[in-house]
Formats: sequence, C-alpha cells, structure tokens
Amino acid sequence: MKGTGIGSGSRMGKHNFPLYGLILATVLNLFGTGCLTTGGASRESGGVKPSEDESVTKAGGTGMENPGPLTQGEQIARLRSREKELEKEIRDLNARLKASVNEQEVLKGRLEIAQTAREEAVREVVRIRARIQGMASNAEASAMFAEARVILDRMEEDAFSAQALEDLDLARAYMDQGKDALDKGNPGGAAYLFDFIPALYEGMKKADPRTVKVNVSIAALRKFPESSSSKIGTLYWGNSATGLEKRPGWIKIRTPSGQTGWLMKSQVQ
Repeated sequence: MKGTGIGSGSRMGKHNFPLYGLILATVLNLFGTGCLTTGGASRESGGVKPSEDESVTKAGGTGMENPGPLTQGEQIARLRSREKELEKEIRDLNARLKASVNEQEVLKGRLEIAQTAREEAVREVVRIRARIQGMASNAEASAMFAEARVILDRMEEDAFSAQALEDLDLARAYMDQGKDALDKGNPGGAAYLFDFIPALYEGMKKADPRTVKVNVSIAALRKFPESSSSKIGTLYWGNSATGLEKRPGWIKIRTPSGQTGWLMKSQVQ
C-alpha cells in the first residue's frame, strides 16, 4: 500500500523539502529583523504609526531620550566652567572691595582735614574773643563751666557706641580748652568753648549712644569683667546690645534677649 504521509515514499517529502526550507528561513529572517514578534506582527512594521502615548519615553515623559549619567570628562568640563565663573566673581568682588577701601581712605583723609580746619577755626574764635572786651564776664563763664561739667558727666555715663565716645572725647577737649581760657583771663573764649558741650550732648542722645555692636567674629560674654571669669554666653559679629556699665577695658551689656554680662571693650564699637 502506498503511503500518504510525508515520508520516504511521499512525493511532497521527497520533492518539496527545499520549499519548506525557504519558508523557514524567511520566517527566521523576519524574527531577526524585528518585523515579527512572538505576540504577532509589529504595528510599526505594518505601517501603523504608534500612538502618542507609546512614543513617550521614560526620560521625563517628553519624548526625548534620557541622556543618562554624565561621563567623567563631561563632569570635569562642567566643574571647570563653574570654577571660571567663580574666579571671575571673586575678581569682581576684590575690585569692588579695593575701590571701597580706597574710597574710605579718601574720606578718612578729608575728615582729618576737616577736623583740623575746625579746630583751627575754634582756636581763632577764642583768640578773637580774648581781644574783645565784654563778650562774657568771669561770672558768666564760670556758670557755663559748671553747666558744661554736669553735661560732660552725663555724656561719660551714656557714651558706649564708637560715635558717642568720639563725641565724648571732643567734649572733653573743649572743656579743657575752655578751662584754660578761663584761667588765662579770657572769659569770652571760655564761654564760647563751653557752649559746644551741650550741643554735642544733644547730638549724641539722638544717635542712641548706649547701643553697641560686636566687631569681632566671636565675643565671649563673661560673668565678671575679667578674662578668667566664667563664660556665660557668646555674641557674634554684628550682634547688637545695650551698654549698662563701664570698667577699664570692659563694658557690661544687656542682649536683646535680656541676658547681661561683660564684654571686652575692644570687641564692640
């Protein structure tokens, strides 16, 4: 009996084997090129455009490919670029600082010139008054001296800030010059000098003379006005406080929180 299956006696098995091989090779080739998948034909290979949702990648959902981590070379390049930016910023700041320092030096020089001119003008007025009789009697000058002495005591009590201390020094100088003029028989010149002191005190009061600011990075607040005294707190550059009492080289202050203690005089202004 003749066989009907694919076998050694079958014509199809005998003569069509090359056809099967060609079909198998074609299928394998399609799998290899990605045109076919195990779940069926790709819609893209069939001319069907993927939907918008499918085209969005995992890189932030923007459709752009995720660039991935930077290489070492790229990281170094970015760091060098940032370094150059910072170096330029430092140069600009240094230039501004230098200009500020120069401006301060110029202003300081101008201030010294103005102060010298002022003192010379004061001395000239005193000399003029010494030549003019009747500007003030000895009794009037003496009364002004007593008043100036009381005001100077108040200034010494209230002066804690740098500006207030400068005003205090100037008031002391006027007091000494006025007393000297009075002793030399120039009551008019003495009265003129004593009259500066009340004006200085009024200006000092308007400038909040008891408020001081720390002018060092770190200032130790101590229980007593001694370097060996226990530390009870810390203040930093720019912190404000109210002056309460003065001792040689020390001031007692009260912080905004209410804490009191002693700071070295050189640590505040």
